[in-house]
Formats: sequence, C-alpha cells, structure tokens
Amino acid sequence: MAVAGVAGAAAALGVDPIALPAPGALGAAILAAAFLLALLGAGVHSPLTAEAGLATSALALGAAAVAAVAFRGAGLEGALLGGGAVGAALSIYGAEGCRANSEAGWRRGMAWASAVVLPALAGAGLLALGNALSPRYSSAGPAVALLVAVLAWVPPLFLERRRVGRELSEEAKLGILPGEDLVVLGNPWRRTREARFGRADERREYVRSALLLAVVRQQQRRRKGEAIRLRQLEVLAFRTRVRRAVQGRLARFDVRADEPAL
Repeated sequence: MAVAGVAGAAAALGVDPIALPAPGALGAAILAAAFLLALLGAGVHSPLTAEAGLATSALALGAAAVAAVAFRGAGLEGALLGGGAVGAALSIYGAEGCRANSEAGWRRGMAWASAVVLPALAGAGLLALGNALSPRYSSAGPAVALLVAVLAWVPPLFLERRRVGRELSEEAKLGILPGEDLVVLGNPWRRTREARFGRADERREYVRSALLLAVVRQQQRRRKGEAIRLRQLEVLAFRTRVRRAVQGRLARFDVRADEPAL
C-alpha cells in the first residue's frame, strides 16, 4: 500500500516542483483517485479498523510524502499544506471504506459513495482553508489536515465497539466466547496485548475471527432472502474459528494448572 501511494502520487504529480493547484483542481484529482481506488480495492478493503487503518496509513503517508515533494514549488508551508490535504483525503477514504465494508445492501453502497466524495471535498476544503489563512497562521493548515486525518477514524472505531457489544454478546450467551472478552475485544488498544488471549499469533487469530464474526452477524441482520442464508455460512465459519481458539486457550490453561509445582 505504501508503494501504491508513492507510485500513484508520483504518476499524478510528477517529480518536478510545481505550485499548489486550485482547490477545485485538487478536489477533482482526489475524486478521480478515490473512485479508482474504490473500483480496484473495494472488495478487499478490510472492515476491521486495525487492518484498514494500517493499510490506509501506508497509502496516505506514501502519497502525502510524494505530494509534499512535488509541491515544493510552493515553498515549505505550501508543500506541507498540499501533502497534508492529500494525506487527510486518503485517510477519510480508508475510514469510510472500512465502515462501508462492515455494512450490507444499500448502506454499503451509500458508504462507498461517501468514501469517494468526502475525500475530494475534504482535500479541496483544506487547501482553500490554508490559502485563506494569513501568513502568520499558515502553519495551522497542515495541523488541521493532520487533525482531520485522525478524526476520520473516530466513527469506524465507535461503530466497531458498538458492533462488538451488540453482536458478540449474543455469542457469549451461546457459550461461543467468554463474556469477559467483550470489553477487551471492543478496545483496540487492549486487544492487541491481552495476555489471556495467548501468544501473539493466537491472539491475532482470535481477535480477527471474533471481530469478523461481529461483522457478518450485522450484515446478516441487514439482508433479506437468500443473502441471509449465505451470511449464515460465514457466521458458522467464524463461529467455529472463535470456538476453537477459546477451547485451545482453555486447554492450555488446564494443562498448566495440572503441572506440578517445582
């Protein structure tokens, strides 16, 4: 993804120093880039915030770095503003794409439409804001772009936490996973280092399977007809993975408990 960001920005902007474009021109370019990214990568964009955030960070940072170098014709502050606008726009694309792929039906289509349109509006707006600032406050433009890039991930994080609480609580009642795991799974910082989830590879597999189980359960509730049956197959598949991970964890702890003290 980092290579894609670098290559895409280099192909669009070139390597020679250029001045900042007009906000409308930058917005149109970002709109075309977001549409192409959605056309090529919508099917593989992760609905999990951690995975989507990592891939999007690589894409956005690569493109922002090349954009900043290309816009060096506008001076240091102009280069930072242009690179920040590009990076923030791609961050919004990644966040909205993550939210889109956790949905189903018309909700998914609407979310992908916003993943294409919102980055263009944000990029153009940030560039217009930076141009409108007085020289005294010119450094505020890149700072605002960075803030926008970070805040774009608040909705997907909130929705993921709510989805885990709503969907996996039913799985906990069925005995698929322990109820105390719900709080940890809903927290992106705790779930990456929770010692109860086992080794790093076991933890990654368990967390990913549980989060995807929550996604497909939500998608199943929001579909009708034959799509419900197809989603049920996915529910069963991820439910099996989660159950196996939990059983493996419990078996390992039981073995340790049976070991004689030295």
